[in-house]
Amino acid sequence: MVDAVHKHAQRLVQYLQENRDGPLAAMCERLGELQVVHLPGGVFGDDDWVLYPERLSIVLTTVDQLGSRLLFRGYGVSPQRWSLHAGFFSDDTLIVVDEAHLNRPFLQTLAVLQGTGADLSVIPVTATSNLDGPEKCLSLDERDFAHDIVQLRRNASKRVRLQEVGASDQELSRAALLALANLRNHPEVRKIALVVNRASTARTLFEQIRARKVDCALLTERMRPFEADRLANGVFHEVRAGRHRYASDRLFVVIATHTIETGSDFDFDALISECAPLSALRQRFGRLDRLGQLGQSQGWVLHRSGQKADLVYGDALPSAWAWLMARAAEAGGYVDFGLNAFDQSLATAPAPAEGYLHAATLLPRHIQILSQTGPYAPEVDLTAWLHGHGHQVADVILIWRDDLSPLPAEDWITAVALLPPMLREGLPLPAPAARRFLNSADSEDRNGTGHGRTVLCWRGPDDVCLITPEDIRPGDTLVLPAHYGGCDRWGWAPESAQPVQDLADACQLERLQAAGAAHRFTLRLADGHWPMVGQAARTIETQTRILLQLQQQREEEEVELDAALKEAYLDLLALLAQLPGGLVSALRDPRIEPHPGGLVIRGQGIEDLGDLIETGRPVSLERHHRNVARWAETLSPHHPQRWELVQAAGAHDAGKAEVHMQVLLHGHPLPAACGPALAKSARHSLALHQAGLPRGFRHEFASLVFEPMENPLVRHLVATHHGQGRPWSKSCSDSSAPGAGFAALQGHWLQHWNDLCQQYGPWRLAQLEWRLRAADARATMEEALQTEEAAP
Repeated sequence: MVDAVHKHAQRLVQYLQENRDGPLAAMCERLGELQVVHLPGGVFGDDDWVLYPERLSIVLTTVDQLGSRLLFRGYGVSPQRWSLHAGFFSDDTLIVVDEAHLNRPFLQTLAVLQGTGADLSVIPVTATSNLDGPEKCLSLDERDFAHDIVQLRRNASKRVRLQEVGASDQELSRAALLALANLRNHPEVRKIALVVNRASTARTLFEQIRARKVDCALLTERMRPFEADRLANGVFHEVRAGRHRYASDRLFVVIATHTIETGSDFDFDALISECAPLSALRQRFGRLDRLGQLGQSQGWVLHRSGQKADLVYGDALPSAWAWLMARAAEAGGYVDFGLNAFDQSLATAPAPAEGYLHAATLLPRHIQILSQTGPYAPEVDLTAWLHGHGHQVADVILIWRDDLSPLPAEDWITAVALLPPMLREGLPLPAPAARRFLNSADSEDRNGTGHGRTVLCWRGPDDVCLITPEDIRPGDTLVLPAHYGGCDRWGWAPESAQPVQDLADACQLERLQAAGAAHRFTLRLADGHWPMVGQAARTIETQTRILLQLQQQREEEEVELDAALKEAYLDLLALLAQLPGGLVSALRDPRIEPHPGGLVIRGQGIEDLGDLIETGRPVSLERHHRNVARWAETLSPHHPQRWELVQAAGAHDAGKAEVHMQVLLHGHPLPAACGPALAKSARHSLALHQAGLPRGFRHEFASLVFEPMENPLVRHLVATHHGQGRPWSKSCSDSSAPGAGFAALQGHWLQHWNDLCQQYGPWRLAQLEWRLRAADARATMEEALQTEEAAP
């Protein structure tokens, strides 16, 4: 788990911020502003951290999330933002690969990226000394081994018994419970870990132990981050390394999968583990008497009899078990997993070789294809470059929403677009497991096609659709109605039919508290979501329905009801103001919008509409260009292409001066004809077709027509500042519209793209695009917070 490392990084940053005037002042000045990012999974739009080139960013993430972004196919990222993330992660980046011996294919791919233009430095970190290859690893040296604290930890004895059990989950569970009963009788054993290889086995054991009225917790990799943090806080308090041990401590058991092996600073009094490869077992027993304070501790390793291969570890288990049994026969029936003792065993009898996967060869032609993003970008499976041949495909992200359950599936897209998915509410799951779950529905809950339950696939506001399980792709974000079940407070529970708690409101509040008021907060007052507004749900629901009836009456009967509507709206706000939890206080300048199952109340703030980033406030084109140019200069003061960046910033939205675009931004033809040209609108009151904009019109390409630009890099930056034109763009329905010709295959843009890729390389080009797009977004965020009086 990266959670413990994430919290440690946050503590370091907080300490530095609080000591900027002390002995660390000089270092703080050199480091500048810092941000810590927790990125275990990806969801479109939940990535504001990417917009801060000036900050030193500490990102705690996974091979899949980092690797997919470096390869221009960010999992959970909209195709229009692939290059944005590639630029962020390839620009002056130090990558520390923990457990490097388990991530050899990723290291091999990183070496190729370093040699082809990505600005990366790599430090592998491993406690295993047999990592082959040219990489220089960070590990302990002789001075470390001589330290008193290190010696205390290395000299501690961890005597582990071996037991062969039946092959089924039931037989393994029975043996684990007997071992647990044995250990809990020892007065010094109060905190016990039980580690197994599969999440389903862990869930079975957890339910059995909980049924015995034993305090316990379940930790697997299949949890929603928001809930995982709440759970981990309680677990960490119980079993953190360095805690004081007392005889009066309550018995507490943690049932976990391999997530406990890395990144968790846990310290148990005893540990029971299912058999695994020796490298994994060493990691697990590293959580037993972690600091050597007990001096002597004990545990069990349980091996399923007759097991030739494992779903997680393949055929490595029989050889590991044979090695352990041989060592136990020599040592009187147990294996000592203490650091020094185990090293001595390895010196006497080397461990069996653990095969590892090799990365697929990443050729220049692959890089050329991967660097093409946006519409029509080729679909590429990255698994073999990140994990090697034969590895399972990447995860998908599951998100549950309770306001979808009462709605017909055709209304889900509208409802989710009002409140897009957020990273913290998403549960990572292998794509095959998601398909099995969605295909296991009862007949009354299946869609009309007979292909399992319908699910909404969210790849950004421009790429959202209803799909069947067969259409699921690695990296997808899938939004499910809460009544589908499949999750509880302990994580993935495919057998659970109980409605899943909707976490969107809690995640919104958390994000607002962390990032400030620039974000838009959306409060849903809709069927299915009423319990989330607390004890006053019935009264609020009644008032909401009164408001909806008045709106419907005004539309159907064309009668004047503005006064009644205003009164009903104010009455609703008065009821909401009495709610606890800060929901209404998060709404700035609230406005009402329709929801298929009711309505939503939305505060002011940044909203990414895919092609446009709206602020809720009108901003003139001239002023926006000045602001973006200023930010481009601020964010890239010493950059070699600073001039090109500033020039592109000062003209990037010139195409918005197109007459129909101005009608859209002003909301009406008359102010569009008389008022100043706008770059941002207060709100859209017209649809694109009502404004007269042809389908497929791109204001970025129109900017190349409206503003003369000779420099090829400036032209490229302007055309790609929304992720289009790399090199593909959807065709415009009106071939005479400004900039429409750039999307044509017979045009010069493909050659223009190829020339710049040759000159700068794909990552350098993405870095430049990232800086301009960051300047554009930062200016927009600044404009969103300014008062109406400051707007034109």
